[in-house]
Amino acid sequence: MRSKRGSIGVVSLACALASCVIGALALCATAQETPVPDVVPPKTELALEAYVTLSPAVEVGTSDEGTRRFIPITGGRFIGDGIKGVVMAGGADWQLVRPDGVLEVHALYSIKTDDGAVIVVQNDGIIVPGKPAANGAPAVAPYVRTVPKFHAPQGKYDWLNKTTFVGGIGGGAGGGAVVIRVFRVL
Repeated sequence: MRSKRGSIGVVSLACALASCVIGALALCATAQETPVPDVVPPKTELALEAYVTLSPAVEVGTSDEGTRRFIPITGGRFIGDGIKGVVMAGGADWQLVRPDGVLEVHALYSIKTDDGAVIVVQNDGIIVPGKPAANGAPAVAPYVRTVPKFHAPQGKYDWLNKTTFVGGIGGGAGGGAVVIRVFRVL
């Protein structure tokens, strides 16, 4: 047996849901009437390249989601499209090695332009290990992709806040350093 108050609540909820459904159908009808431009596959262009120096990894240990560690960022330099400067010491690349062997990266650090602007960089991504050639199958290169996000002050460099970027991290810089390439999505 329901009270009158419970029945009123159920009726109100049903009316609210019906109103939401009608609103959603109206939006769909409007969207179908409005021409939608074709989705063009994105292109990219190199926006900047950074040479980043690192301290040895600090092992945190096994956690609920895998093995954690972090790599302190000690400095470096960068150059790009109308921008250059130094990588500031004090950031780190926080890493999680998942049970499936994939490495999740979350780097947070700052860069300082030659004209004094400090920009925070948050760079998240994954690294899927490659496989050596075996049993006639060719070697598979590691998959390394990141999505850098910049937090720049208003002014000359705020274009960084209004752009989507993709990136990659390469070894090749010698022990204790990596090269990070950041591509602007056009």
